[in-house]
Amino acid sequence: MSPLPSTPPTSKDIDLAIIPEGIPTEECLILYIGGESLALTNFLLIHSSSEVVSYDPQTKSTRRETGSVNKLLMRRYAIIQKARDADVIGILVGTLGVASYLPLMAHLRRLLSRAQKKCYTISVGKLNPAKLANFMGIECFVLVACPENSVIDSKEFYRPIVTPFELEVALGADRSWTGEYVLNFDRILSRQKADEDASNDQYSDEDPDRPSFSLVTGTYRHAKRYVDLRGVDGGGADSGNHDVALRNNEGALSQAVATAGSEFLHSRSFQGLEQRLGQDEPAVLEQGRSGIAKGYQDVDHTFS
Repeated sequence: MSPLPSTPPTSKDIDLAIIPEGIPTEECLILYIGGESLALTNFLLIHSSSEVVSYDPQTKSTRRETGSVNKLLMRRYAIIQKARDADVIGILVGTLGVASYLPLMAHLRRLLSRAQKKCYTISVGKLNPAKLANFMGIECFVLVACPENSVIDSKEFYRPIVTPFELEVALGADRSWTGEYVLNFDRILSRQKADEDASNDQYSDEDPDRPSFSLVTGTYRHAKRYVDLRGVDGGGADSGNHDVALRNNEGALSQAVATAGSEFLHSRSFQGLEQRLGQDEPAVLEQGRSGIAKGYQDVDHTFS
């Protein structure tokens, strides 16, 4: 038995826990000492394949966490499916002090570019629903923040928020999820080479016009293809609608969209006030009202 630490353990400390040699983690019964906290939630996600029993010293109560972790994984899996159906992704920069956050953001941009999804990078600081509600054109967010605060499991946000690992699962070549969960940035980056090679093989052989089945809606959907005009020959782009004609391996044409913002603006019923520059005659200047709102001089405020 080792003495309890004076500060709560982080996910990095949990990953370095001593496991008996030759015994897999899945066969271990883990006793977690502590109350309800974000550290416990992250611990259950990382060790979802192990049986975990938690003990709260304050309430002196013990409970088995197997049922709660299964429900939590089911909710995270549903969010992964929403991220898979999203065509416009927002990369939220929640912190600038975490190591390896710049290589991780570059890795996420490469994944989204190969999947032909549009991405925006937003520096938000502290998250709140009202702040993210300003970006209605973004269908899903991925949070790059401290691993201890990356899992956002709140229903108040209008759009789903996933972790970098969950976005990898959503965009990966392997459509299945084994239940493994990674929060450490270094572990995500260490696997990026193998994942990128598999993703390149997947998207090179994929028919862009082939519909995909959505587990969220239960119907087939045609994913939008966003491309970067800087990587396309200028002769293939139409400056009017910013659509690009692409060809797959069989030579068939497929249409890809270059700008997500203008497309979302055209889909809205209200696109702003109509300017009508040069179409109407200038208005004649007239004498305005004098007074304040509750008592203009030229208005009779008596009640009949």
